[in-house]
Amino acid sequence: MISIANTSFPEVLILFIGSFLVYYVASAIYCIVFHPLSKYPGPFLAKFSGLPSFYHTYRGNRHVWLWQCHEIYGDVIRSSYDTLIFSDPDTYRDIYGSHANVQKSWQFGIWPKDATAVSTFACTDKNAHKRRRRNLEYAFSDRAVRSAEPFVIQHSDRWGLLLVDGAEDGWSEPRNMTEWADSFVFDILCDLCFGWTYETKKPGPNKLRTVPQDVAQYMKFTYTIFYSPLIHIWLFMKPRGIDKLSAQLAPPSVQFFMDFVAQNLSERLEQVKINEKSGSQPDREDMLYYLINAKDGETGKPAYDPVDLCEEANMLIAAGADTTSAVIAALFFYLVHDTTVLGKLTEEIRTTFTSLDEVKSGKLLASCSYLQGSIDEALRMNPHGGSESRRQVLPGGIRIKEDVIPPGVIIGGDVYTIHHNPEIFPDPFRFRPERWIVGNGVTAESVKACEGAVFAFSYGNRGCPGKSLAGMELAVTMARLIFQYDFRGVPGGTEGQGRSDMMWGRRQRTQFQVWDFMVAHRNGPMVQCRKRAGVLAP
Repeated sequence: MISIANTSFPEVLILFIGSFLVYYVASAIYCIVFHPLSKYPGPFLAKFSGLPSFYHTYRGNRHVWLWQCHEIYGDVIRSSYDTLIFSDPDTYRDIYGSHANVQKSWQFGIWPKDATAVSTFACTDKNAHKRRRRNLEYAFSDRAVRSAEPFVIQHSDRWGLLLVDGAEDGWSEPRNMTEWADSFVFDILCDLCFGWTYETKKPGPNKLRTVPQDVAQYMKFTYTIFYSPLIHIWLFMKPRGIDKLSAQLAPPSVQFFMDFVAQNLSERLEQVKINEKSGSQPDREDMLYYLINAKDGETGKPAYDPVDLCEEANMLIAAGADTTSAVIAALFFYLVHDTTVLGKLTEEIRTTFTSLDEVKSGKLLASCSYLQGSIDEALRMNPHGGSESRRQVLPGGIRIKEDVIPPGVIIGGDVYTIHHNPEIFPDPFRFRPERWIVGNGVTAESVKACEGAVFAFSYGNRGCPGKSLAGMELAVTMARLIFQYDFRGVPGGTEGQGRSDMMWGRRQRTQFQVWDFMVAHRNGPMVQCRKRAGVLAP
């Protein structure tokens, strides 16, 4: 028997290292040979380690890496020792459908900035999420979306004037549409949530202008931890002070924004009390109005306390603003790099509407099939959060085709790979709105196949609740801009393009490149704008 007391420090260190190596080698052998997932293909190192997944997450290439793996190994891959990823549309629906025997994986516990609060997004318990989701849907009902449209129109018209500012008789200065779209959508979300906008889209000093980029960096940090070997330690430390530490390390603009959310929420709650006492009606019905007035279906009491409201508001703006602004940037990239597509879209909008007042939700806008096809195609080529949304198999397992996946295994559907399946989307790395429109060789069956294989807003009861709002924002904004203004790419501009020196899967010059950190990091395109002749400014 070895006596530790009589052993020197070097000997103890060697003993410790040796024990660790023996344990790791034994674990690796088990994962490779005996683990229930050992029969599934994937990169060799991923069979017993999460390091490959972590590395590509850290680099922002996880979605492209998973696409590479599916190209090599097939529709189902083992991306980590405990994780299976699928790239079949039917399987995606099986995993994320309302009745699937899964729940959001335990790693989602990292997202709430406060360990005592859980947003609808981060809630892992299925029953608790069902209640929260029902409450959240008040803010995205048809009535709420209709009441939001006037604010979207105001902001889009204001944005258009700023885009062409200084271009009296010609083209504007080049605009980086990633930065301009970030500010534009951030202003809309602040207005819809809090009834106030900081006009970050207007050039000049502004404390909140960098918030979208700083929030993206903050999400990058958290998303990297999500896939890192340190996730267990981080979750253990979360209620033990690491939340406060990470809040202190957040960029000043992010902290300013969080304080801004908390202050606005406090003021709104106080106003609600005053209105209740006086019997007066609220000035406007924005998103926060619907959240504050949501009632729990079981108790009839307010659905959210102030802490939960703050968490929901923070997540709605961070995720909602990035989703829509990323699609706008992608749309401009594809439009200015393909004059044929831009010409078709411009002709459709300018022949459908005879005045700017007509450009709003309704039958005329719904009839713009090429506009909707362009939006759908941008969502296909650049889905928000291209990597899988992880699900943990519950007791009893889940059947995926011929296999039963055991409890505890992490599974997910690979949206990016599904969206670039050449059997469903021929020439998948080219922007082709025509694939969504029946006619000119495109059959109803192929359109139906496309519609059944796009999951840009996820699927099932975990699907994005703001899908209708985002769709309205995109259609109204793009239609009003193209009706009033001409656009072109900066001659020779390459921002956002793939390059031959990039990794396999990023070399297509025809695809807008993004880096996946839950939110999409991106740059460009550089766009110039000018007023359309004969159209009066709004």
